Amino acid sequence: MMTIKKLSLLLCLSIGGGLVHAQTKWNVKAGLNFSNIDAKNKDGNKAKTESVGGLYLGIGPTIRMSERFAIEPALVFARRGFERKEGKFIGWGENFKANTSYLELPVDIVFNSTVGNDQLQFGLGPYIGYGLGGKWKTSEQVYIDDIGIGQKGDIKFQNDASIADYGEYVLGKSFDYGVRAKVNYLFRGHYLVGLEFQKGIANLESKWGDYKPGGSLRNRSFGISLGYKF
Repeated sequence: MMTIKKLSLLLCLSIGGGLVHAQTKWNVKAGLNFSNIDAKNKDGNKAKTESVGGLYLGIGPTIRMSERFAIEPALVFARRGFERKEGKFIGWGENFKANTSYLELPVDIVFNSTVGNDQLQFGLGPYIGYGLGGKWKTSEQVYIDDIGIGQKGDIKFQNDASIADYGEYVLGKSFDYGVRAKVNYLFRGHYLVGLEFQKGIANLESKWGDYKPGGSLRNRSFGISLGYKF
């Protein structure tokens, strides 16, 4: 927790300094995000899951450091999740589907390459995220150990999965972090078309009281976005 707070403070200070000393423009973007998870149990067996689509909205500055390089932090709201259509795995029932919401802060280092009057941009950097909640549903009763929690309800993010009400499903820990890459095409000086890839590093698996299940749960996503720079 303290590491995430220190990283957030460092990012904010760096961005603030850049805004003062560098040429700055702003970007707004919206798009479709296809997200999934990488989940394994303690024996190393991997869950077979499918991606789900969701809305992706972001705003942030382009802090130009030189003719070729810029720093692009952003504040992003993203709908994420996953779906498992067959079989059961680590407490999921048949046809389990999760739709979640995240608030994220990506910070990309961007290289600009001129293509005629336009620009091709390549970005790479870290992100931190915070799970806001969501909804889950399945076609049959879900059991956590021998306790039934229903077939649909709210998703919570918290460190301890043993603390939840009936119908609530603790999907994982609240804080996420990882790496990302993007490719943008900027044309007519203002319009952006982009592809974004994101891979979580943080293991989001919650504990159960004092017990740690020993598996892993990590986010991943691919997105297509349209944007405007001003």
